[in-house]
Amino acid sequence: MTVMARLEGNVFDLDALVELFAEGEPQVSKEAEGYYLASAELEGLIDDGGRLLATASQLLQHTTGVARALDSSFRPVTLSGQFVDTSGEGKRHHVVVAGTAEVRCKAMAVGVVTAASQPAPLAPPPGPALLQLARGHADVADALDILGQSSVSLSWNDLWKVFEIVRHNVGGGEALAGKGWTSPADAKAFKQSANHPAISGAAARHARRSDTPSGQTMTLAEGEGFIRQLVVAWWDSLA
Repeated sequence: MTVMARLEGNVFDLDALVELFAEGEPQVSKEAEGYYLASAELEGLIDDGGRLLATASQLLQHTTGVARALDSSFRPVTLSGQFVDTSGEGKRHHVVVAGTAEVRCKAMAVGVVTAASQPAPLAPPPGPALLQLARGHADVADALDILGQSSVSLSWNDLWKVFEIVRHNVGGGEALAGKGWTSPADAKAFKQSANHPAISGAAARHARRSDTPSGQTMTLAEGEGFIRQLVVAWWDSLA
C-alpha cells in the first residue's frame, strides 16, 4: 500500500487505532512524520482529490466505528487533509477539508485519558477482520456508519438505530433476547432510558409517553456501553 492519509487527533486515540489496525487491510501506522491510514482502496486515487478524500473518509468512519465499539475511552480522530504517495516518486497531494478544524477541536476538547486510568482492553477480533465483515454484511456496514460518526459521543437516537440494526439482523426482539448477549434488566433499562423523557429529558427519542418508567435506568454513557457490549457479541456471532 503506497498511498497514505495522515491522521490527526489525541495521541491516545491514534495509538488505539494503531493497536487495532497494525496489520492487514486497512492499516494504521505511526511514522516519523505522524500517524497514517493506508489501504489498497486508496491506490490509484492520488490525482483524483475528490475520490481520494471520499474513500479515505469512509475508511476512517468505519475504523472509528470499530474503535468506538471496542474501546470505551476512544474519541474520533480526523483526516489532516494530507495524502502521501510513497511509491518512490515522493509525490504529495494536499486536499483542504472544510470544517476539519472544528471537528478536531471537539475531539481534542475531551479530558486526557492517562494510561493508568484506561480500562482493561477487551479481547476483540482484529480491526481489519471487522472491516472485512462489514464488506460482506450490509447491516454491519450500516452500524459502523453510525458508530463511526465524528462526534465525541453518540445520541440516544444513534444508539437506538444501532440497536434496531442488530435486532433486525438476528430476526426480531424475541430472537435477540434469546441470544443472551445482554441481561433482560439491562435491555429494559436501555429501551426505557432511550425513549422516555422522564428519564432522559429532551435527549430522549420521544417527547411524551403515556407509561411510567420503572426499575433500572441508564445514563447516555451507560447506554453507549450497553450498545458496545451488544455489537461486539453480534460481530463475534457473524465472524
